[in-house]
Amino acid sequence: MKTRIVLSFTLFAMSSAQAIAAPVVQQMENKTDRIIVRYHEQPTEGNAMAFIKQGVTHGGFGVATGKRKDVLKIGATLDINDVKTLADSLESDPQVAFAEPDYKMYTMLVPNDSRYNEQWHLFEAIGGINAPKAWNITTGSSDIVVAVVDTGIRRGHLDISQKLEAGYDFIDTLSIANDGSRRDADPSDPGDAAFAGECGASIPASNVNSSWHGSHVAGTIAASTNNGTGVAGVSWGARILPLRALGTCGGYTSDIIDAIRWAAGLKVMGVPSNMNPAKIINLSLGGSGQCSQSYQDVINEVTRAGVNVVVAAGNSSQNVLFSQPANCNNVISVAATNRQGNLSSYSNFGALVDIAAPGGGVDTIYNGVLSLSNTGTDAPSVNTYKYLRGTSMAAPHVAGVLALMYSLRPNLSPARAEQLIKMHARNFPITSNCRGVNSCGQGIVDAAAVLQAVKKEPQ
Repeated sequence: MKTRIVLSFTLFAMSSAQAIAAPVVQQMENKTDRIIVRYHEQPTEGNAMAFIKQGVTHGGFGVATGKRKDVLKIGATLDINDVKTLADSLESDPQVAFAEPDYKMYTMLVPNDSRYNEQWHLFEAIGGINAPKAWNITTGSSDIVVAVVDTGIRRGHLDISQKLEAGYDFIDTLSIANDGSRRDADPSDPGDAAFAGECGASIPASNVNSSWHGSHVAGTIAASTNNGTGVAGVSWGARILPLRALGTCGGYTSDIIDAIRWAAGLKVMGVPSNMNPAKIINLSLGGSGQCSQSYQDVINEVTRAGVNVVVAAGNSSQNVLFSQPANCNNVISVAATNRQGNLSSYSNFGALVDIAAPGGGVDTIYNGVLSLSNTGTDAPSVNTYKYLRGTSMAAPHVAGVLALMYSLRPNLSPARAEQLIKMHARNFPITSNCRGVNSCGQGIVDAAAVLQAVKKEPQ
């Protein structure tokens, strides 16, 4: 069997029967075979002279071509510290603004909908987000677009098919894409199953089924609601922009940051312009390490463009300080709580967590988060519903509440929206392990409370 390169970002979700052990994930995350090189966008006279003195006059590199970045393939998968050393050596070139490893990430899961009664995470007083009272204020607007950067979407699922923008597939590596092509205009999820050892030596240790993670996340945000079937979404009106950046064995940072830029309506070389930019970007993904400069730069750019970035805190039961991009500035980092309002046993924590939301518990399958899925273990089969748990499932609750907020006040700034959603979070229960500690965020997101506050904001 041909061994595939292990990728740096993983989905932060766990099914009832399956989870990637933390040591395995760490083993996968600490290596890469690529470097991101970011160029100075406008050459100074000094840069230009140095460029000429190098004897490079054909304009095939960096400044002369007007490129923002290149992704350099090393030719071997190396330890992340060795790749950092190689990257540092590139920064002596006057054309280079910075160079850094292409870190690998992995997926870190009162309407009449027939299974709404199973969605405790929307309505229960202790562990839910207080959605029914929020829906008395607004059920959302189709003018608000939420981008889901993930494994793609199952377009044929009847509980989401009418809520989708066109989207895009940003995966640039065939072995990851698993759909026979590289970047293209089809963000459909072909499945992300992996055979034992397919992602590297003994990684994964056993066969892993397809997750249908992107569809699950999208359904929590904006499943078709009050349609008499399936599940409800947090925002009945919002539309989903599916962006595929994760596939078999994960996904590269370079693909993810291009998806983030494009989601916000910013230019990405070689990709058609996005005519329906998102107001909110959901990243239910992550990997180990401090926030890379590539992540921080793109997050700063999209924030300046008026977009909130919501990120799953991670499922490693460790301080979020060590999990990117949840540890970046200008994101809303979301920890997971269970049905009792406790920090879920798998969730990351720490002072950089902004807020908590339902991600589900590990005690029983029915205490997970119910949303869209597919019965296929490898390739797609029958569209269905499934319980998952993880900070991947917590983040889209927050993204959905932001969509409700913007439907009332579209001109809110990202900073003000974040401030409001944190200020009006519900206190953790007295018995919660989050009570009185600064590690789970400001509280559990409360859709109704924050919408009451948003109504008082200027038009």
